[in-house]
Amino acid sequence: MKNDHEHVLLLILILAMLCTFSGCTNTMVPERTVMDGTGVLNLPDMFGSPLKITGDDGLIYIPSPFPADHFKNGDKVSFSGRTIPNPYYPVQTGIPIDLVLMRQISGNAGYIYGIGNVTFISSEGGFYGIVVDTGGKSGVVQYLPVDLDTEFAEDGMVVSFTAKWNPDVITIAQWGDPVNIVRMKKLM
Repeated sequence: MKNDHEHVLLLILILAMLCTFSGCTNTMVPERTVMDGTGVLNLPDMFGSPLKITGDDGLIYIPSPFPADHFKNGDKVSFSGRTIPNPYYPVQTGIPIDLVLMRQISGNAGYIYGIGNVTFISSEGGFYGIVVDTGGKSGVVQYLPVDLDTEFAEDGMVVSFTAKWNPDVITIAQWGDPVNIVRMKKLM
């Protein structure tokens, strides 16, 4: 009887060790799905180099969708996005991301690209703002478009936009960063 008991304990110990070494204990670190960072923008050239952001962390990011206007090769940018599975790995070694927010790092001025929700704010007589939820370290970012077209003045509308940061504008709204809209598109 004692011998059978020892065999069962030994079998359990062996199974536990096999499980630990084979990874069935789920000790793997989950992959990041939200990326926040800063880096240098590298636009495609006539020699076929791909669009990418060379991150300050040493990683290469492949942003999509990408606003081609107003951003230049070599711009220092901050960005937020959600990872996309890479069907071309290992040929394409960068990390593809759905770009949610990208800003030129040039002091207080520069261009911004984002995907967010138009939101009606009822304070100070009411106005519309754009809320971008990066899902990462940047959190929720609020923009106050000082020149929003009436066709986009709809609470809850999802839009992609390119805007120019306008730190010189003074508003009574005390909400969000003032921006001038350069381009806007309704997504949903």
